Amino acid sequence: MKKILLAAGTGIYVKVLDKLETGLKKRGLANQYSITKCKVPELAKQAPAFDFIIRTALLVDKVDKPVVNGIGLATGGQAAEDALDEIAALIKA
Repeated sequence: MKKILLAAGTGIYVKVLDKLETGLKKRGLANQYSITKCKVPELAKQAPAFDFIIRTALLVDKVDKPVVNGIGLATGGQAAEDALDEIAALIKA
């Protein structure tokens, strides 16, 4: 099971989480991950406990984990599909 840290603001979190869960289920990855939300300023402190990070804002802190640009999950379209493909690959890795 992959542990994912979602660095997102409160207003965007629900929308991104919904698209994540729907998109990953369509890719056959249900129950293969867990998602924990954090605020961007908390990211550097929490990141070591996770396999990778999905961000919906610019990061100021460096983290030693893969980081996926998740803003496309909020806007939709091809950007959302590209982000989901990248996330799916990280879950399968």
